[in-house]
Amino acid sequence: MATQPLLVSNDPVLVDDVLRLASANGVDLHVASDAESARARWSTSPLVLVGSDLADAVAGTRPIRRGDVILVTRSSSEQDWRSAVAMGAEHVAALPDAERWLIDRLADGAEGESRNGIVLAIAGAGSGSGASTFAVTAALAGAARGLRTLLVDADPSSGGIDLLLGLEGEPGTRWPDLQNARGRIRAAELAGSLPSTQGVAVLSAGRMSADAPTADVVSTVLDAGERGFDLVVADVGRALHAASFAVVARSRQVLLVTSNHVASVAAAARLSRLLEPSAAAVGVVVRLDGSGVSDEAIRSVLPLGILGRLPRSVGLAGRADDGDPPSLRDAYGRACANVLDDLLAFIRPIGRSA
Repeated sequence: MATQPLLVSNDPVLVDDVLRLASANGVDLHVASDAESARARWSTSPLVLVGSDLADAVAGTRPIRRGDVILVTRSSSEQDWRSAVAMGAEHVAALPDAERWLIDRLADGAEGESRNGIVLAIAGAGSGSGASTFAVTAALAGAARGLRTLLVDADPSSGGIDLLLGLEGEPGTRWPDLQNARGRIRAAELAGSLPSTQGVAVLSAGRMSADAPTADVVSTVLDAGERGFDLVVADVGRALHAASFAVVARSRQVLLVTSNHVASVAAAARLSRLLEPSAAAVGVVVRLDGSGVSDEAIRSVLPLGILGRLPRSVGLAGRADDGDPPSLRDAYGRACANVLDDLLAFIRPIGRSA
């Protein structure tokens, strides 16, 4: 399958213009100088650009109908639109006005089909709620179900979520390496730069810098995460800051992880009031810790849906200390996976890419 976007044009000025725009974003194009030579790549290229000089010739070859076809011109006219309709183009891009838009489309096309990934934000209510462990386990469960998964450490007080996966010694990008990221990050480059394990790519805090990522940088990373992954699990911790709200605003679901004790439930109630104005949906996951309080008592203080209950697991801390990831085979791992399954079944069937 062709991985380069295709440009069909014999206009040297237009070809130079489009190649310049592609080069600005590190995108390689395959150029076909006539309609016939474009046929071999027409159906397999992730994006097809057709110059107005060859639009009618392309339409005359009766190409198969497909998405992501753009007619490129330097002066949009009624004839350009008729030609676009005839060959099945979705858009007419008139340069130079459409340069910024076309650069973004070229970058999308070079990455292939966008995955339109689901972002889940995990927040902890109270100290020791286990939100990070839940986030890690949910990410592992997503990968085990065939979802391309990104785990994001968005907690400024974190010691690094890579510690829970035994990845702290592995080379790769951490937040301090992205502090100057602006504009657009190619999803494939981000994924390839991150340490990973069991199918989960991990963007963790750095231990040599206490600076939290800015909201702009977080938004840039989430843009790439949504394009390149099926599932993005973001641990926002409990010390909320601007970047936390950037994650929450992009999330399809926020999960508050709380123990079943009064202080933790009270903290969850306060946290929910802070998050709800920015969140699409907020739910609660209760970690059972001894006798605790009942579900009815939790609902009386925290009137949100209880989306799952996690059994106490005395072995989790020991596994983390040994550098071993949480297991999906014990009761805790199965409970985390069930929460994820229920959420994804509600939001979107598992494995489906938009």
